[in-house]
Amino acid sequence: MSINEKYCVEITEYAERHFIKSFSKRYKWVWDETLKVIIEMLERIEVFSKITEKAEKIHICDIWYIVKCKFKIAWSNESPKTSGNRLIAFVNEESKEVKILLLYTKTDIQWWSETAWREKLVKENHKTIYWLFNY
Repeated sequence: MSINEKYCVEITEYAERHFIKSFSKRYKWVWDETLKVIIEMLERIEVFSKITEKAEKIHICDIWYIVKCKFKIAWSNESPKTSGNRLIAFVNEESKEVKILLLYTKTDIQWWSETAWREKLVKENHKTIYWLFNY
């Protein structure tokens, strides 16, 4: 397998409707550039997760894994870590596909536990993926 192989990145309908729409309203003219950088990062997720701490595999099962990535808004002075912006993606290593499941900022979290909140959203909105990992 070549590390130069790009993954195909897809934004799920749920992520588009509930998260990306609000990010694009909030960050207007810089959001397009931010999303472009996110997609470029995910196209190279295999390499990116090995060379940086901005991507963390949080669930692994055979050829699939769920990754949590930190990102910053384009042209902001914040680091990805301190920005509080996160995305959750499903990665299929065999088919070279990445699906963005959730994209949020820490202020979006409605519970005391980020992990419990995001797992609930994945369970309710991405049932097939949720059951692959049998949370």
